[in-house]
Amino acid sequence: MFITIEGIDGSGKTTQSGRLADWLSERTGRETVRTFEPGGCEECAELRRIILEGRNFSPEAELLLFLADRAEHVSKVILPAIREGRNVVCERWNESTIAYQSSGRKLDPDRVKDLITACGFPEPDAKIFLDIHPQTALTRILSRTKHDKFEDEGLTLMRKVSDSYRELARRGELMRIDCEGLNEEEVFTAIITALEGVSELWQSR
Repeated sequence: MFITIEGIDGSGKTTQSGRLADWLSERTGRETVRTFEPGGCEECAELRRIILEGRNFSPEAELLLFLADRAEHVSKVILPAIREGRNVVCERWNESTIAYQSSGRKLDPDRVKDLITACGFPEPDAKIFLDIHPQTALTRILSRTKHDKFEDEGLTLMRKVSDSYRELARRGELMRIDCEGLNEEEVFTAIITALEGVSELWQSR
């Protein structure tokens, strides 16, 4: 099973992906690979540094760097795990690219989606969106000692990206989890409840 977790920075993706990976292994009896983007494989580490360290790339160049990272990630981590019968839980996927590069960077959404489609990335079985108010997420981010260039752009970018995620969820492209006011355990329970409620996920698993 291949499940992705989406959301703005500070929404709790890393915490919940770890918990979900453990639960999924127990639930399915299969090993679960936990990974992330950008930089989810050894070959992508340098791409992650280039993307996040604060260089001022054009929106188009930034988009292509993210897609290059995903292509290598798919080749080295995602597809091998799926072929070997393992589950995969990944922080960020195509919807992050749509939200950040289309809404955040104002690139034509149809062109962004066409490029993603042309890359032929595998489609997840379930796509979770952790929805949290941008101000709440920013407060969490500011408590950290180190920020990447996207986090440093603050509320303006976060609001645009959050709105884009919510629109994707409204269209049924993401499973939205309303995290505002919930603690870590409550968010995890909501995720599991949502996944358990989709019977198609568990047929022939």
